[in-house]
Amino acid sequence: MSEGNFAYFLESLETLENLLHAETQAIAAHELDTIDAIMSQKDLSLQNLLTAKENLGSDPRNNKIASEKIDYVMNLQSRNALSFKKLKDRTELKNKLNSNSIASDQKARSAYLD
Repeated sequence: MSEGNFAYFLESLETLENLLHAETQAIAAHELDTIDAIMSQKDLSLQNLLTAKENLGSDPRNNKIASEKIDYVMNLQSRNALSFKKLKDRTELKNKLNSNSIASDQKARSAYLD
């Protein structure tokens, strides 16, 4: 494994980590447009990371630093996925409650206006 390829792999991993931190903040702030933009950037970053991994010629898990960083990034991704699912579920529930409320209001209005 060449030092240059390994350095590029770690740099790619750090880029993905930074995007995951940004995604964490966007999820917490409920910024759906930002989340969407970050997800697109993450896709590209992940492609770069996979290419960098292929260029290593050996398993990066054999390196303690890389292995720990991989675990950290994977945990961040898992947490973000769970947080995003909760945000999505809350948003869907809120939208459903709002639509039920609007439907009830419309029924009440029609009952009094007819």
